[in-house]
Amino acid sequence: MARTLVSARGTPLQIGRELGRGGEGSVFDVPTLPAQVAKLYHKQLDEKKQAKLTFMASTVDQQLLSYVAWPLETLHSARGGPVVGFLMPKLEAREAVHMVYSPAHRKQDRPKAAWDFLLFVARNTAAAFEALHVRGHVLGDVNQGNVMVGSDSKVVLIDSDSFQVNARGTLHRCEVGVAHFTPPELQGLSSFDATTRTANHDNFGLALLIFHLLFGGRHPYSGVPLRNGVGDALESDIKAYRYAYARDFQNRGIGPPPRSIPVSIMPDAMEAMFHRAFTEAGATGNRPTSQQWVAALDSVRSRLKRCGTSAMHLYPDHLAKCPWCELEQQGAVYFIDLGATYVRTASSFVLAQAWAAIESVPPPPPVFAPNINSGGLTAQALPSGIPGGGTIFFYRLLVVGFTLAFVVGFPKAWFFGVLGGFVGWAMAGSAGSSERATESKRRQSAMLAVKVEWNKLLEQAQRESGPEGFMAKRNELSKLRDEYQALPQAERQELDQLHSTAHQRQKQKFLDTCFIDSADISGVGPARKTALRSFGIETAADVSRQRVLQVRGFGESLTRAVLDWKASCERRFTFNSANAVSESDKNAVRAKFGMRKAALEVSLSGGSAELQRFRQQAVSRAAVLRPKIDDVARRLAQAEVDLSVF
Repeated sequence: MARTLVSARGTPLQIGRELGRGGEGSVFDVPTLPAQVAKLYHKQLDEKKQAKLTFMASTVDQQLLSYVAWPLETLHSARGGPVVGFLMPKLEAREAVHMVYSPAHRKQDRPKAAWDFLLFVARNTAAAFEALHVRGHVLGDVNQGNVMVGSDSKVVLIDSDSFQVNARGTLHRCEVGVAHFTPPELQGLSSFDATTRTANHDNFGLALLIFHLLFGGRHPYSGVPLRNGVGDALESDIKAYRYAYARDFQNRGIGPPPRSIPVSIMPDAMEAMFHRAFTEAGATGNRPTSQQWVAALDSVRSRLKRCGTSAMHLYPDHLAKCPWCELEQQGAVYFIDLGATYVRTASSFVLAQAWAAIESVPPPPPVFAPNINSGGLTAQALPSGIPGGGTIFFYRLLVVGFTLAFVVGFPKAWFFGVLGGFVGWAMAGSAGSSERATESKRRQSAMLAVKVEWNKLLEQAQRESGPEGFMAKRNELSKLRDEYQALPQAERQELDQLHSTAHQRQKQKFLDTCFIDSADISGVGPARKTALRSFGIETAADVSRQRVLQVRGFGESLTRAVLDWKASCERRFTFNSANAVSESDKNAVRAKFGMRKAALEVSLSGGSAELQRFRQQAVSRAAVLRPKIDDVARRLAQAEVDLSVF
């Protein structure tokens, strides 16, 4: 039955069908206002919440509406009656941000969205936060559900009635929060009712959303534990500032998950911003602001370059190589256009010419290693109280003299003289024996340490400026040449295998539509799903016993629950023999090998130039290492002389 309410201005409004329902209220269509919807509360609001909504509606402006689904006007059961809801802009063709930063969701829903699109979404998310902060308001309950994204990358924040609002000095707090978006300094609170949120608290959630967008949905505190007591719960790792992607991650006891996007993909300045946001430095109010994120992300967006092998591979220009190609070689595919038709174009590349150019580059001369010459060096004096070899020789010489004199003087007692000589010889040799052994061991350890340093330095010099390093690079190019020559046969084999793998491929495609984030798995709540996503496990197709067990907190019981859920998905799969091998399947294979062929051509075409650079830079690198080599050679010679006294 249709319901009629009255706006704050006294306009009667007919409420249409219900569009969505939440714990606090429901959203309804308003037939006479097609660009707006009405949110109506299930229970009567207290006076403070009514005052908050009245203030919000009275301070709305167009710039705020560009980024926030802000109340436009309050709704009442009758003129002058209590507030029962409000009108707000209608959002269409938008989805929650986690549907965008999730690689699995994006591959299906936005296959042509590359990293530049995610950068733009991150930038617009920061701009939306700035629209709130500049007006003195705080989002408070930052989470992946209240940021909505359109195909134009525009971002709108929803659930604005739960924000912390500063009504000209009267503070209306945000009383809710999501644990894995809560900053470390607020972790462990049983309630947010009496907690005043700050923009710096929001900035933690903002940095986390940006990290999700740019790093494939991974959580910055979810990784591989390096010691006991780490990784057991996401909340405790956040509280302890265990930022898995930090440069000092070893000290924090947790490292990045396998096949994750390295944080070095960002310029150093932005990497430092993430570090401030997720470590102790940010908890005191120093997290990057929304305005700083907008400027930094705009800077990165202006400095992107495209990989020569795939139009989907865009990355910052401070990187020498495409990070997406390197990740794909590890088996982690973040961007792929499944609907694209691959067209093989003519190439001017000739392998024989490229390889001839590579072989024409001569290696640099061998690294000169100075001889270890101890001439002219004086051994380090022994500590006082420790007799040297000369002193012991003198003692033993005296013993021999006394022994001979005794035997000559007392020939009949020669046995006792010889026996005394043996005892004296032994006693002379054992003078200060304990101290000598300790000092000898110390000098042996010192020499071994210098030898290790010497060997490492020579190895570094050979690798960076010698023919050994040059040939290692050429051997890498040789492997690429062999792979290039084998590509046509490998492509034919994979095309031939399409029929035999049709069942498995169809099943994998089906399992890729079964998302863990929307699944009901016993014992696996939002935090554990976040941990799974941080290890690249988003759909049933990603699930295997080995991959799930490597996620901390997933023992036999939880792993079995996830595997059982996958099995239930597999039981719903039906093979379609009529579509066993489609043209898109063939094109996908051709595209895969075509892109790899293009990548190899780029590497082999630049191979001779790469070797030339190595040869040219070898001299300067050797010059830098020369003083170090000479210094270690001198110290090694000195160590050998010091040990020779024994």
